Amino acid sequence: MTAAASPVPRTPWGLWRSPYLWLATIHLLGDTVVVLTSGLLVLGATVVVLAGFVLAPIGIPLSRWANRWVYDIAGWERARARITRGQEVPALVPPPRTGSTIDDAVQAVKDPGLWRQLIYYVILFWLAIGWLFLVPFAWSVPVVLIPLPAYYTHFAAAQAQLGPFVINSTMRASVVAVLAALFLLFLSPLVIRAASWFDGWLVKELLGPSETGVLAERVHQLVQSRQQVVDSVEAERRRMERDLHDGAQQRLVSLAMILGRAKNRLGDKEPAVRRLIEEAHTEAMQAIAEIRDLTRGLHPPVLTDRGLDAALSAVAARSPVPVRLSVDVQPRPKLTIESIAYFVVTEALANVAKHADAAEVDVLVEREHDVLRVVVRDNGRGGADPARGSGLRGLADRVAGVDGRLTVDSPPGGGTTLTAEVPCG
Repeated sequence: MTAAASPVPRTPWGLWRSPYLWLATIHLLGDTVVVLTSGLLVLGATVVVLAGFVLAPIGIPLSRWANRWVYDIAGWERARARITRGQEVPALVPPPRTGSTIDDAVQAVKDPGLWRQLIYYVILFWLAIGWLFLVPFAWSVPVVLIPLPAYYTHFAAAQAQLGPFVINSTMRASVVAVLAALFLLFLSPLVIRAASWFDGWLVKELLGPSETGVLAERVHQLVQSRQQVVDSVEAERRRMERDLHDGAQQRLVSLAMILGRAKNRLGDKEPAVRRLIEEAHTEAMQAIAEIRDLTRGLHPPVLTDRGLDAALSAVAARSPVPVRLSVDVQPRPKLTIESIAYFVVTEALANVAKHADAAEVDVLVEREHDVLRVVVRDNGRGGADPARGSGLRGLADRVAGVDGRLTVDSPPGGGTTLTAEVPCG
């Protein structure tokens, strides 16, 4: 957020006790120096940006360099605001390099940040002129008028001229002195505070990102962090699959083999012991089958090794309902996106087998530019409702986790079409 780092006193007494008042005064008077230095440098850099683009190809690198220079100069001004006012303003971000010299030069000319910063110094020029009159008036004129009674008594003639006003008595001189003292004590700090606030508002609006830009950057950061979480969860799922496959599953296989050998060696002896060994062997084989199904559901190795086509072909071959499969996903998307598409298909086929009473299923997986589309269509009885099925809700949540969208079209008696679209750029 572009806000002052420390609170600004609101009352004149608070301002008098705070260093903010004096630092703000120095800042306002320093605007003139900034205009004559940084402002002229920014103006020159802007001219170089425009002229460099025209003087292609020699001037194009100068155009890019001058654009970056403007951002560096604006950084000096933000640093000055931070030192004198405690104002923290996030930096504007220059346009990213495209890898093409011509495109970079075009971006340098079209860059809105460049023109915002130039506008800042143009406005600051006129403000600096105003501050040269306002700040000395706020501090010096009351100080000059406070000793007016003594001046009138000892040095003035019968009357003294104060602009359009005539001071011809000690009483009038005293009234003016009192008003000047009140102005100095109460109004001068507020005048400086108001001028400093406007100066700071200008820095925030033109040298810092807009609120829309801040929100867009925040959204971008959240999307990136969410993608990292999704990728880490997917990596953890693959690690669990490897651990189960290489650890627990192999131990159970070894146990089943030992039990099998024990059963064969025992022969017809000890029937009760043989039955126990057979039961243990059967339980071990069931545990192996369950772990194999579990690891296949977590992340099949064939998906990592050979991609969606091979993994979904294996799923279609195991499906109790005939499946017509079409996969075209070149170039290959990330593993996280492939996993989501894989689980959409496997969950949809499982639902078809359990609930749809369908004779066949069509599965289409295709990539169109930066979107991976998965369509699972059956000719069953329809009537699927994501609101009533936890499986479909889970699929929708998983697809939404990567900014995807899942829709279900399932009229009663008309079959079900499940469509998932997942960005994979």
